[in-house]
Amino acid sequence: MLAVVLSILAILPAVVATLLEHVAAPMRLTERHHAHHDTYVVPPDFMRSLVVAMLVMGCTGVLLGIFCVLGLFDSTPELVLAFVDGFVVTMFVSWVALCRYKISLFEDRAVLTPFIGRDVFFFYSDVVAMDWSGIRRKSGYRDLNVHLTDGRDVRRDVRIYGVTDIEQVLLHIDRFDVLAPLTDDVSLDAPQQAR
Repeated sequence: MLAVVLSILAILPAVVATLLEHVAAPMRLTERHHAHHDTYVVPPDFMRSLVVAMLVMGCTGVLLGIFCVLGLFDSTPELVLAFVDGFVVTMFVSWVALCRYKISLFEDRAVLTPFIGRDVFFFYSDVVAMDWSGIRRKSGYRDLNVHLTDGRDVRRDVRIYGVTDIEQVLLHIDRFDVLAPLTDDVSLDAPQQAR
């Protein structure tokens, strides 16, 4: 009985994500232009690849569980399915969090919906510095740290993850005067100075 429950749990998150991806497919555009703002989300190709990974892993786990029942593997189906379920559920939670993440850019302010938590609002005029951190993403950019201050000199930071189109976000914020360069490598300037 436990093996049946674990088999269902191995497949169910992937099926739910597949159905939600199919239903929301026309809405899942990387960049959406509205009358008064633009919204940027995680690319749908990346989201679909997570769903495919969940499906493949879930089906593989069920198949390996069947092999265990038939005696082809020297393990219990519960052990194999519990491992696969851990992977599939973790991927599903990651998929849900990534589906939620978006940044909406208005004329003078931005609204960031993080993976977890409440929306973060900030005005472009409150930006005092922007710098790069983290590893380079598929978009070609790292994460963008936006350092803010308000009229009372209260500082806070907002991190825009590189899974969205950072280039378009930067163009919309238009605060290149406070943006740190992409690289801190000064050796690029050395050959020009030697000339």
